[in-house]
Amino acid sequence: MTLSRTRRNQIYMPHSRKEPYFDAISGGDADAIDALAEKNRDYISAVASKCASEDELIERMRSESAGAVNEMCLVSVQSGLLDMVAYDIRDGAAERLKSVQSAGECYDLVHEAAREYALRMSYLIKEKKYSPRLIRMMEYIREHIGEKIELADIARHVNISRTYASAVFKDELGINISGFILKERLSKAKTLLRETDMSVAEISETLAFCSQSYFTKLFREAEGMTPLEYRKRSD
Repeated sequence: MTLSRTRRNQIYMPHSRKEPYFDAISGGDADAIDALAEKNRDYISAVASKCASEDELIERMRSESAGAVNEMCLVSVQSGLLDMVAYDIRDGAAERLKSVQSAGECYDLVHEAAREYALRMSYLIKEKKYSPRLIRMMEYIREHIGEKIELADIARHVNISRTYASAVFKDELGINISGFILKERLSKAKTLLRETDMSVAEISETLAFCSQSYFTKLFREAEGMTPLEYRKRSD
């Protein structure tokens, strides 16, 4: 890992190594962020080699992390993400940075923020292609993802029939409404597995799955591993 240094002996990641992050965020590519997180993990060791103590390492990583999240926030806003959405992600990361206890936590926190920016951008990019009616239905589902969602409620939200609501999803997304709801719940489940200590049972209940075993079955079918295996892999 090549690092840049200023006259004050501060350590920075070169801009050339940041560009792939910016491209992934503006392109809405969360998978690319995951790959970059794995690829660049030696950054922690590179910074540590220039620090005299663990405290100095954590302080420098905290400072770098805050700067990186700010840069990603700017990139996402310039790419079209709503200011309030981008700032909420930035402010949440800044608050969590105050209590980090290790360089690794700083590193992971930055990549979690980057992934969230990319996910939000992916929604934005996709929704530009969709009808306002479909966008409103997708927003309704995301806002009520922890509840039992009925087709009648979705249709009522946009003042159309249940049959027409189903047809809109099938025509524009190529999947039915239940498939979209499952996809959103599993996406949220992965975020909770990575970023919280919630048990599989708690996540299952939070996301309105009928049982923990059913949640685990659907998760394995979609991801090729159980929720616990996914969490260990993400550690």
